[in-house]
Amino acid sequence: MLWFKNAIIYQLNNDTLLNKDAIENALKSHPFTPCGNLDTTKMGWVSPYHDNNQEDFIVDMQGHLLLRIKKETKILPSPVIKQALLEKIDKQEQALSRKLTKNEKATLKDEVMIDLMPRAFSKYNHYWLWLDTHNKRIIVDCSSFKQAEDILAILRKELGSLALTPLSIDKPLEQIMTTWTRENLNFPPFLLGDQAELKDPLEGNGIISCKNQEITSDEMRVHFDSGKWLTKIKIIDERGVSFIVNSDLTFKRIKFDSVILDENEDIGSDEFNKRLEADFFIMANSLANTINDFYMTINKII
Repeated sequence: MLWFKNAIIYQLNNDTLLNKDAIENALKSHPFTPCGNLDTTKMGWVSPYHDNNQEDFIVDMQGHLLLRIKKETKILPSPVIKQALLEKIDKQEQALSRKLTKNEKATLKDEVMIDLMPRAFSKYNHYWLWLDTHNKRIIVDCSSFKQAEDILAILRKELGSLALTPLSIDKPLEQIMTTWTRENLNFPPFLLGDQAELKDPLEGNGIISCKNQEITSDEMRVHFDSGKWLTKIKIIDERGVSFIVNSDLTFKRIKFDSVILDENEDIGSDEFNKRLEADFFIMANSLANTINDFYMTINKII
């Protein structure tokens, strides 16, 4: 599914140019190839349209570029590794008539992994990248900065350089969102949702999670008065997008209203490529507006 569920947002440096031809050449120089017998993981670029499409590695919709990367991870169940290792250790200790050292056991474990890896089963994941050339941003649809950095490292290696930083603001976002909520500030088109997580910035232990809760209620005010800050909160963009914003300014659980999702229903299911392009164009414009306006809003709060 194309519609982003997460947004790890990076801002490109002012002097960084997103050249489509250079990017496409970079993608084609590092296509996805399956794991070899001894590989534990492999990652490479595939076409947004279909894994087997070897030509079109970028969808370009008026300056919004869509990329897709595929990851294969070899999975070996821990009990299988443990059993094979115990058998190998036992056999070796009997042959030597002594207990093996820690280093010797580590060497045997490496041998076990080499023996078992060809029989491991594969797990596949696909990740979307959206390059917003208008706002000079790269947005990765994945669940963590670690995943995003691994993906961007591949792109950076092939391009030679890629100067960017995670989208950020000068003040702690927890403080800003707490002020917004506690003072019940009005910033259309944004509304405060009914989900949040609070934490004491000094103690750092107790976490309070709220769901289906009136965020500006007196009950919540008690938590604010005790010094707790919002570390997560649901935000609703009345134009048709909702999301959970985290203290690191990442968006999670992004949802689009049916008015946006159904806008291209006139395109038949047999026209997959055309529908992908049309959906991406709508999603990119909708989410770009949300990101831009939300970023401007939080920078207004003192």
